[in-house]
Amino acid sequence: MKKLLLLIFTSMFLFSGCIEIIEEMTINPDKSGTVSFNMDLGTLGGLAINMGEKYMQSSMLDQIKKMPETIAGMLKGIDGLSNIKPITNKKGMYSVSFDFKNAKQLNEAIYKLLDVKKHFFEPNYLRLTKSKLVKKNYAPELRFYINKYRDQLKDKNVLNFISYKSIFHFPEEVKKFSNKKYTLSSDKKTLEFKCTLEELLSEKANIGNRVKY
Repeated sequence: MKKLLLLIFTSMFLFSGCIEIIEEMTINPDKSGTVSFNMDLGTLGGLAINMGEKYMQSSMLDQIKKMPETIAGMLKGIDGLSNIKPITNKKGMYSVSFDFKNAKQLNEAIYKLLDVKKHFFEPNYLRLTKSKLVKKNYAPELRFYINKYRDQLKDKNVLNFISYKSIFHFPEEVKKFSNKKYTLSSDKKTLEFKCTLEELLSEKANIGNRVKY
């Protein structure tokens, strides 16, 4: 996750456009699932990376281009994860997706990406039962990493052009959920949350949720 944030902030030095960061998860009836982390550079696409050759060292540029493969390599050492797919295309889409057998493997993956050792007393990123999902509000952790790079920005308003989206697909209809900032799809099986990075930096931002389905 820290590597993803570094990639995002480096990209912001290159252009002022629209960037979308998407966290998407599909949950199966047996509590296994698929998760993906995506960054879409929007209409400018791969032009941003091409422009980067004029503004940064080739070693840094290579790291950005290889970021999905780097993150995929970090995940490959976790038992229970499969179908790990890094994607980088010329249209400016950076993505890593993988399947998990249960929430334990998923939590290990998240802590690995955060470069934090998981201790028994630390809360899980996500808890799953047969009919309930509890997602931790990890906005404070995101704010910590974002603020580390925020002072490097020439224009703080650029944060309003970067959106964060969280999407959950459930095997059954959602009966109730605690965070009303999420929106429920017409078929009642998908919850979606969206905000700008500027909004995410607010102390009141909450991306956690408790879902009954």
